Amino acid sequence: MGVMKSMQKNSHLIFASLIGASMAGAQSNESLLRKLVEKGIITEAEAAAVRQDDAAAANEGLPSWVETLSLKGDLRLRFDHVHNSLSDGTGARDRWRYRFRYGAAANMQNGFKAGFRISTGSNSNAGSTNQTFDGGHGRDSLFLDQAYVGWKQDQDWDNDSGLWFYGGKVPNFEKTGWMVSKALFDGDITPEGFEAHYSTGGLGIHGGVYFLNGERRDGESMENLIMAQVTYGFSLSDKTDLDLGLGVYSVESDGLTRTTEGNGNTAGQGMTPVFADAAINYSGMSQPLKFYGTWVNNQVATTKDTGYIGGIKYGKAKAAGSWEAKLEYRNIEKDATWDEMSDSDFGAVGVAAANTFSGGTNIKGTVLQGKYQLYSNVQAAVTWFHTKSEDGTDDESNNRFQVDLIFKF
Repeated sequence: MGVMKSMQKNSHLIFASLIGASMAGAQSNESLLRKLVEKGIITEAEAAAVRQDDAAAANEGLPSWVETLSLKGDLRLRFDHVHNSLSDGTGARDRWRYRFRYGAAANMQNGFKAGFRISTGSNSNAGSTNQTFDGGHGRDSLFLDQAYVGWKQDQDWDNDSGLWFYGGKVPNFEKTGWMVSKALFDGDITPEGFEAHYSTGGLGIHGGVYFLNGERRDGESMENLIMAQVTYGFSLSDKTDLDLGLGVYSVESDGLTRTTEGNGNTAGQGMTPVFADAAINYSGMSQPLKFYGTWVNNQVATTKDTGYIGGIKYGKAKAAGSWEAKLEYRNIEKDATWDEMSDSDFGAVGVAAANTFSGGTNIKGTVLQGKYQLYSNVQAAVTWFHTKSEDGTDDESNNRFQVDLIFKF
């Protein structure tokens, strides 16, 4: 009789385990276990054992690195007053736009990290992910904005020391280890190629090879952008840090005509700019204070070959209720840097011709920006660009205003 009871009890337990295995993770599984306990078919201890087995089976079914998978996106709504009415009678230009980006990244817990991101934008402009409200409510396009893998020697992606590599369509330069001004390389650019970085004791060495055309075939050659930089950061005091950078990049001449978005460069002009950056960060006030500057000189140009940027930033818009303000001055001569990669929002009348507004180089002017963090994941921003052509092709000044509302999720 005892044997029969034991067999009956075990059969109930096996039955409960089978039910749990077939419905693992489902809410009805827990309800069923509670019912079996209520009717005395299994004990609470046996139900707990089934739950433990279910949890173990679920964990065994997924690799541990899945727990590191992070999803991240943002949506920006923008009003953009591009330019005033021009002296030749051309009317002002205003537009409503949005930007959407969403992606994922995973630390694979063996030194490797992989990620991707999709975004709005266009395939012809590497420096913008904006989409104008147009097309009569038609569908808008999404593009693959990032698709990359990284490897770090110490397997710790939370610090910027040691040796690390990136390959693929990688995140923007400021996200991977470079110290590069957005005036030279727009913040929306996601270059395609390979990078290597090494940092120790404040000293950083950085190198990258990027492919504007990564295929060699009959009548067509590969076109590359090659960049290298040395950075050094150290403390001047317990509240003051200084960051320095010295770099150079070179673009093969054929690569300078890959897109038509930039303006300003002399036709046929080679491009090998040297750029120097410096930033002082001071934390001894109620808000962080930063002074920064960039100097750039194209080594293969004979005239109009230099640019400089100087600015001050106060505050940091991150936590709800926080804010920041920035004032910056730029003077970028026409052949100082590659016009197609420069800040796509910084434009002027007369960059390429009189009575014509465009972005690129051959621009001087001021950028004033304020940001306010409405919530930890919602930000409002206003930016004013006051510019004119650097060489006086058109002496008409321009005022561009952008009003943004940004949601992060």
